Amino acid sequence: MEAHLHDKGDNSCWSARNPGRPVIPTRAKGAPLTDAEKASRALKAAQRKQSQKALHDAIAEFVTEQSQKIGEIARLHNVTQDHVKNLVNFHTHYKKTRAPQLMNALVHAKAKEVNADLPTGSKYTLKEVRKLVEDDPALHPHMLTQDEKNSYITDLVEYRTLKTSGSRANNIAAARDVVATTEKIKEELDGLHDRCGTYATFVIAGGHVNDQTPATWYATDNASDFWEDALNLVLDDVARKFEQWACSQGKNIVERDSLENMQKQAARLVLAGLRRVTNKTNIIMNYPNYMKAIVLSYGVILEGWPTTIPFTSPWNIHTVSDMRALRDALKAGTCAWKTMSRSELEKYKADVERRQIAGEVIGKPRKKRSDAGTSRKRKNAAGGSKENRRPSKKSREQTRASHRQPKSREIIEDSDESPSSDGDEED
Repeated sequence: MEAHLHDKGDNSCWSARNPGRPVIPTRAKGAPLTDAEKASRALKAAQRKQSQKALHDAIAEFVTEQSQKIGEIARLHNVTQDHVKNLVNFHTHYKKTRAPQLMNALVHAKAKEVNADLPTGSKYTLKEVRKLVEDDPALHPHMLTQDEKNSYITDLVEYRTLKTSGSRANNIAAARDVVATTEKIKEELDGLHDRCGTYATFVIAGGHVNDQTPATWYATDNASDFWEDALNLVLDDVARKFEQWACSQGKNIVERDSLENMQKQAARLVLAGLRRVTNKTNIIMNYPNYMKAIVLSYGVILEGWPTTIPFTSPWNIHTVSDMRALRDALKAGTCAWKTMSRSELEKYKADVERRQIAGEVIGKPRKKRSDAGTSRKRKNAAGGSKENRRPSKKSREQTRASHRQPKSREIIEDSDESPSSDGDEED
């Protein structure tokens, strides 16, 4: 259905513009509740509301005491209360992703089994599903073969991949995802500013006119002043122009991953990494003479280049799969620049010299001039006569210097004719 709509030019949402990608399923509406189910839910809601009120009162009392203590600490250390609150209450949402564990994979498989046909509100909780797994002898790790364990883990990995990189089914779901993720990024950047004193700015916008994601920006502390003071730009205008540019692209994921775009991205990543590791903003990448012009000259090396791809400029790679592998390696950091130690550099230099002695051509030799071996001294024209001889560099400099000398006035008044000299100045 999605491919059929895409063929007709359906651009209503991101998933429609990318028919080949998996779509994150939306939550299905449950079946209508019976009177008994409604009464049971109302009773549970009342009990939950009562317990929540007791918890809220206890937390309110704690917050009041905490605010008083924060005020005392702020006054004692001569800082603002907001600064103390950020240091005390901050927690990060971004954690290192662990490798999928067998127990998590079994819980995921059991949850799909027992919750598949249950309506919303009646599904088993995570704790209950874990208990079912523990009580099921068929799911005991000792009863599973290695292939079965790998199959469960593969299903879990595919599910996590779908949740992180799958397309949202419609524009509303996409807009909610953008808002939630943007808020997390704001909290992370604010916390980073309080902990490390960093400044950050980000701009986000939708990539199509039908997207319901408004263009917005965020800057920590007074970072927005940089755009106005240094670049003479207002971030509102930047966000608006960024949205216009993004909408003018009109590309889905497949079109963004064209060979030309991936070549451009890879070339930029290589050059940016080289300039960052050498701290030289005017350096350029030299692929033909990489060993001598880059490694031996600056003591840096590009590690992690895919072994199946020849080391050459990305613009010389014309296979989409190879180009995608190189681009992804550069983005993930598995292919990155590294500063070599002195011993590593000496070993590398000795290896290059050994290969050259063995007759291997290292790098691309310069082309020979067509007039190599002949004298190229400048000769006097017309038989070397003085009239046709070109002026020397010294005489040309003297001529230019004489032209730059200030001209004198044509008429200079005599000081004897000054009226003040004879004392007969008029009143």
